[in-house]
Amino acid sequence: MTLDIDGTVYELYTGTITARLDAAAARWGDRTGWVFADREVTFAEAKEYADKVAAGLLDLGVRRGDKVALWTPNLFEWWATALGAMRIGALVVPMNTRFKEFEAAHVLGHSDASVLIYQPGFLDIDFDGLLQQVAPGIEIADGGHVSSEVLPRLRRVITIGESRHPTLDWAALLDAPAVDVEALEQQLDPSDPVYIQFTSGTTSAPKGALLTHVHVANFAVELYLRLGVRPGEAIFNTQPFYHSGGAATLPVPLAIGCNLVVPHYYTPESTMRAIEKHRCVTRGGILTMFVMEMEHPDFHKYDRSSLRCAWTGGAPDLMDRVREVFGIELIQLYGATEGNGCLGDLDMPWEIRRLPCAGRPMTGAEVKIVHPETHEELPVGEIGDVWMRGPMTMLGYYKDPERTAEAMVDGWVRVGDLGSFDENGYFTFAGRLKDMIRVGGENTSAEEVELVVMQHPAVQQAQVIGVPDRRLGEVPLAFVELRPGAEASAEDIIAHCKARAANFRVPRHVRFVTEWPYTGSGKLAKGELRESVAEEFGLLGAVS
Repeated sequence: MTLDIDGTVYELYTGTITARLDAAAARWGDRTGWVFADREVTFAEAKEYADKVAAGLLDLGVRRGDKVALWTPNLFEWWATALGAMRIGALVVPMNTRFKEFEAAHVLGHSDASVLIYQPGFLDIDFDGLLQQVAPGIEIADGGHVSSEVLPRLRRVITIGESRHPTLDWAALLDAPAVDVEALEQQLDPSDPVYIQFTSGTTSAPKGALLTHVHVANFAVELYLRLGVRPGEAIFNTQPFYHSGGAATLPVPLAIGCNLVVPHYYTPESTMRAIEKHRCVTRGGILTMFVMEMEHPDFHKYDRSSLRCAWTGGAPDLMDRVREVFGIELIQLYGATEGNGCLGDLDMPWEIRRLPCAGRPMTGAEVKIVHPETHEELPVGEIGDVWMRGPMTMLGYYKDPERTAEAMVDGWVRVGDLGSFDENGYFTFAGRLKDMIRVGGENTSAEEVELVVMQHPAVQQAQVIGVPDRRLGEVPLAFVELRPGAEASAEDIIAHCKARAANFRVPRHVRFVTEWPYTGSGKLAKGELRESVAEEFGLLGAVS
């Protein structure tokens, strides 16, 4: 597939994000690049703010290699600070706004963050109070100077908005003396890390993946080109900036010249309102978001006629429903924080796009399927361990050589997923490697069982885990959400699967649910599902 921007064939970008910012400001200066909830920002303004923040951070003593933690919703200040930090060679540490004290303390401590920037209050969260729980005994003096035994590397606290603590206000960063931006740029290398992106941790502490300029500058660009986005068009972002998907979407306007519409945080109504107001041509999000919007009482009051297509992923029947109700085309994608991924495209037949098929590897990426134990590459059609390689793979996990060694082999990243390729070179995600269920000696992935369950006409969504069994060692258990108004018993679901799948892919247990647990990154929290049946099946202490 040939992708182009204004007639120029797309190639992997190999420069720094800040160099791309400078080029975009020179080319599209007064054109809007980002639409935040409280302001619109042109390319020239983004560069101006980034340069001022860079000067402000330098004035505070932040230097190349230092870590700046950002703990806010989707604000312009987040993006301006990230660009300013990248300008001086500092690393950005995105922090989940749903973190509790243990998670926040781990990320701040493990990352060696010397500066923390946060919004004192967001929704019903008191971040001023939470900071005191994260670092008991913390002392904050005038100007945001910090003394903390718990976080000894933390030197400065900056807030966006009024705080109960004597912090430094973010606007003060903009008043520092100007710096030589060109000289700063010459000191940077595209292979330098710019983010320490912490992956979701449910049973162990999150890992901090070191992501480079090249990774962040490219990760989402090809996705939106495959969705047909062109300069001047608007795209809508549903992902939080602390998530790799949100952070990767922020630089997309720098490459395409489009504008990115960003809410403070996702809600169905704000999404529909923004798409109508800004005439967005594409958007994305987990399939649950589309369902919440379709079920919103005001869904048909909003004009969605500008929307042509979107990316998402989920069960085929639900993909059909979203495509029909929204009147748009859909593609699926597969990616990993630590690596790169595969992307569908609109030229693929719908019968393939509706399946959990994520198309072909993105430009510059290599993806292969290997046997989980022997590491031998598997033939077409066989499900195995997914390995990735290319210029967008992580440098490693920050201060974690053991887990880096486990994840990286001869330049390949083992992302812990299962997948396969078909004869057309299309990749299909088959679940997490740790979601492999061994039933009486036969291996099956949770994803394979879920697809069978989802074919039942009464089923809206299904998730499968493995539970112990005396005779077979392990068997599938299905968590099932029924469609509104539909009825089905556990026996109905099991009989349906017996008629359509090999015996080892038939769930032996069914549990009905009406709500699903999600992580702060919008991923389904399968660990919480396991916990709900842990005592019943003796899963206490099992990994998620």
